[in-house]
Amino acid sequence: MDEILRFLVNYTVWIYIILGVGGLIYVRGVLLAVREWQGAAFGLEKDSARHRFTNATTGLLFFVLMAGVEFVMVSIFIPGRPQSTVLATPTIDLLATPTATLVSGTKPAVTPTGISLATAVVTEVGCNPGVIEWTFPKNGGTLQGTVELKGTVQVPNLGYYKYEYSPLGQDKWVTIAAGSEKITDKPLGGSNAWNTAQTDITPGDYRLRLVVSDNQNKVLPACVINVRIISP
Repeated sequence: MDEILRFLVNYTVWIYIILGVGGLIYVRGVLLAVREWQGAAFGLEKDSARHRFTNATTGLLFFVLMAGVEFVMVSIFIPGRPQSTVLATPTIDLLATPTATLVSGTKPAVTPTGISLATAVVTEVGCNPGVIEWTFPKNGGTLQGTVELKGTVQVPNLGYYKYEYSPLGQDKWVTIAAGSEKITDKPLGGSNAWNTAQTDITPGDYRLRLVVSDNQNKVLPACVINVRIISP
């Protein structure tokens, strides 16, 4: 199954070209059959033209259906498919020592994980300004209610990206949404707003990560930031 999905992603352009050429051939066949049908004077000729029209229409519908399947698989199904070898999500190395920045000027607060975002070392891992980054929220930001998450994904040969959240101090990532188009400081995944007040999200400190893969299924280091969710 994963080999088929990888093939659909890697050869998307060629698949569309082949389906387009095949579709045009059958469009021509439909037009010729209609013209022949209209000009037929005898019943046998009309039956023959109708038969060719039916065959050409069936072939055209097949190519249109295949193009639709390819679009749904590459643009919707594959990017949103969790825990797949095609859309492999890298695991953040908890033993790594990233560059850290201390956050000051805020009061400590105990979170459900027992860690205070204000007193802990807040890190921003794997982010590359102008290439892979969060533009809203920023690292250490506060979120409330329904928010529109924004970012930049400008990776050559982009395959897909998805963004996820996990409680601070845990490694239980939940996918929010995904996309496959390059963006610059725009809503991630199109216009998928994130409702932080939903029942399975407890106010507290969380990590957000942006996972990007190129069209060769190479998953780049995830861009991870820390945020605080507060009650509406």
